[in-house]
Amino acid sequence: MNNRGSDSRICRGKVLIERLELRAFHGCFPHERQYGQMFEIDLDLTADLSEAAASDNLSAAIDYGEVVAVTQKAFCGAPRHLVEAAAFDIARALLETFARIESVAVRVIKLAPPIPAKLRGAGVEIEVKRGE
Repeated sequence: MNNRGSDSRICRGKVLIERLELRAFHGCFPHERQYGQMFEIDLDLTADLSEAAASDNLSAAIDYGEVVAVTQKAFCGAPRHLVEAAAFDIARALLETFARIESVAVRVIKLAPPIPAKLRGAGVEIEVKRGE
């Protein structure tokens, strides 16, 4: 609970988006690029959340709905061969759109990878910091 009368303040925090499911056409194999597949995306956005916490005002916050819209546009755009490249597209788009974000961790999981084994998914996680 935020005690508005205290001297404590939030220095840094995280905005989390978990298990966003999007259909896209990323992959190296022709069937992946032709038919597409489902991906699961997790986002971990590091930012200074003190203004949003103190003001309790959406205009001071990082809007989850806008984060999802930017992610969807970046991820579902041009097909990439590698999920690493698609994840980097998301990270760049989020850093370009939201000045408050200091760094972004993006996890992209193929829910039905073309691997002859029983598994829930396969993918990557990258972290991109502003200015890098």
